[in-house]
Amino acid sequence: MEKLIDSKNSELIRTKGGSRKGAGRKPIGVTRKISLTLPQSLWEEIDRCCHRGDHSVSEVLRSIIEDNLHNADLL
Repeated sequence: MEKLIDSKNSELIRTKGGSRKGAGRKPIGVTRKISLTLPQSLWEEIDRCCHRGDHSVSEVLRSIIEDNLHNADLL
């Protein structure tokens, strides 16, 4: 990123970089913050799935929910 110095204020002026229209990761849905309490054995299984496929916890939980949400009516 190129920078120039404003001689009057001795401040850096950025000439390139920064936010751009259309830049960044595209959203896949609505983000809602939750707290999830599970037994340690389930967290270990989730961690194992994450490391096995180099996935984030969010990706693993999203996949589990998408694959099994239809079973929620049976609760």
